[in-house]
Amino acid sequence: MQCWISDQLKEICRVIGHAEELILITENCYGTYSPPVKNVLDRSIGISTPLSTYRGGQMHHTLRYGMHKLFQVIAYGDMTAQEQETLRLHAQRNAINQGYEASAVYFVENRNRLEGLEL
Repeated sequence: MQCWISDQLKEICRVIGHAEELILITENCYGTYSPPVKNVLDRSIGISTPLSTYRGGQMHHTLRYGMHKLFQVIAYGDMTAQEQETLRLHAQRNAINQGYEASAVYFVENRNRLEGLEL
């Protein structure tokens, strides 16, 4: 099956599907990803097949590209403790759904602090 939306994200599922480690950089939007980052994640659904399997004791789609190592999120901007916890949960669930063995979330005050950040 081929994606009928012809834009810059047409091949994103293959790029993400082959990534052993994935780093998402996002502005905090009420404890979740910014709309452009969410769009990329939504369009990467092709890393899974329509078939289901159990992973981590839960039902998930079968992975098209196999397991990966690390799903990382770097979030910047003002956020409450509850928003940070929500984002950690989103990252953890996205890591499981996309076949990553682990997830990590980092918070910085503003995007100017991203330069030179050691992960």
